[in-house]
Amino acid sequence: MAACVFDETVIDVEAKGRHPERASRAEGSNYYLLRASGQVLKFDGWRKVIPLGKEAAGPGGPLARREEPELPLVEKDETLDLIKVLSEQKFTQPPARYNEASLIKTLEKLGIGRPSTYAPIITTIQVRNYVEKEEGKFLPTSIGIAVNDFLVTNFSDIDDYPFTAEMENGLDNVAQGKLEWQKMMKEFYAPFEKKLVDVEKNAKRVKIEAEKLGRKCPTCEKGGRVGDKQGELVIRTGRFGKFISCSLFPECKHTEKYIEKLGMKCPKCGTGDVIIKNTKTGRKFFGCSRYPDCKWASWRKPGAEKEKKEI
Repeated sequence: MAACVFDETVIDVEAKGRHPERASRAEGSNYYLLRASGQVLKFDGWRKVIPLGKEAAGPGGPLARREEPELPLVEKDETLDLIKVLSEQKFTQPPARYNEASLIKTLEKLGIGRPSTYAPIITTIQVRNYVEKEEGKFLPTSIGIAVNDFLVTNFSDIDDYPFTAEMENGLDNVAQGKLEWQKMMKEFYAPFEKKLVDVEKNAKRVKIEAEKLGRKCPTCEKGGRVGDKQGELVIRTGRFGKFISCSLFPECKHTEKYIEKLGMKCPKCGTGDVIIKNTKTGRKFFGCSRYPDCKWASWRKPGAEKEKKEI
């Protein structure tokens, strides 16, 4: 499926400071680069057939068709006259959290992934508990942060945007018959295997700190298996999501089911608590703690806004 096509224009204007005679162009201390840009979507590509939701395409969404400011007609090396200087106070804001739409847009911009792989990428990072969804935004988990730090430290040449984009282009060439897959794999795997062996042997293991619940482990209190040691209950993240275990694992194998409550009653039965659950693909939804007696479930947090869809 074809990628989106944009028509983008960028104008760079070099402006002198108040005292240009005091500094050379090489130093650049009295020169300022002003930039104006405009972008127009010329071809929808995969966006034509893959719905990204109202949050992305609607007003203010990351993929909304914004009206770009009209750029003036200028020529290269043309001298411009200063008409007016407008000052605008702004405060530094942290980068916005990714949602599905903005993450796909960023992947597309970096040349990473293809329309056929965007959905599996989004699913994988959730199933492996690298991220959690909160009000439609992705938040990194302790596992996700630890995995990212480990890869950046030990595989910086591979955990890299240009490298991934180059691999994608190579795979495209293989699919089009322009490159033999054996040659591509040989060039990649030989140095990668050597690096993998070295990392496995010498890399420092990453310890993920578990969240303490402030309660003693009931199994440890009974004594026996762990002797005089007293463990605490902590929240860990496994293959199927969060669970409660003893801090002395594997000496003590006590586990409990983790139930995350929202502190509100079920809007249907009024008796059970609203809890957070996850589907097999890692997608978060809200349900009743009295299930299966009460089968209420929803994708949206109760009270945040009017229920849009019930499961």
